[in-house]
Amino acid sequence: MIIRKILPIILFCIIALNTAAQTENTGWLFISHTQKVSEKFDVLADFQLRSSDQLNDFSALLFRTALNYNINKKHAVAVGYAFLGKREENEMEVKVFNPEHRIYEQYLFNFNTKRTEWTLRFRLEQRFINQENQTDFSQRARGFLAAQIPLIANADFSKGVYTGIQNELFLTVQNKNKVNGRMFDQNRSFASLGYRWSKKIDTEFGYLFWSQKDDEGYAKTNVWQLMITTSF
Repeated sequence: MIIRKILPIILFCIIALNTAAQTENTGWLFISHTQKVSEKFDVLADFQLRSSDQLNDFSALLFRTALNYNINKKHAVAVGYAFLGKREENEMEVKVFNPEHRIYEQYLFNFNTKRTEWTLRFRLEQRFINQENQTDFSQRARGFLAAQIPLIANADFSKGVYTGIQNELFLTVQNKNKVNGRMFDQNRSFASLGYRWSKKIDTEFGYLFWSQKDDEGYAKTNVWQLMITTSF
């Protein structure tokens, strides 16, 4: 039973080893926190630090926050702000800092099948992208599905080892000519092994395959990610 649950992770690792020579290899640190302020409202905060190829340097910093309204125990909606700062090479092969500001709205649906915990999320982003000393506007939709499957855990899955599987699809729905010229923007597939310390703290480490459309085709990146999730 446990082998079947961790099989997707094994397959992802095989893909990573087979494609490492053709793609970039990076590391991400992702910290996600939910702070309950009342029965109906939470404050959400994410922090993500990304490395450049071969972990040589830092390439991007993401900060995201939102006010979340809990409709009930399964359904929630939120509105928030995100900042992404990227260091990218220009035509002169000089690294420049390109900031992006976002406003976003999201719907979240959490549900269980037996002990497996599922998260379904839809997000709409209004992006203000700084490129070549000008700011371009675009809108992007994101669809996210994730599962946390207990492997060696107690009965109520408040503590123990689990495997995580998730996929997120990004589609540009307005002004695609301001980004990559296509509706498809990117896809991220992630598999991990994690440990739940309590219902308030999860840690997991895994492999993310990131495929993104660019002017020359598809940029493919292997990402090794450490993720820490807290909720108080």
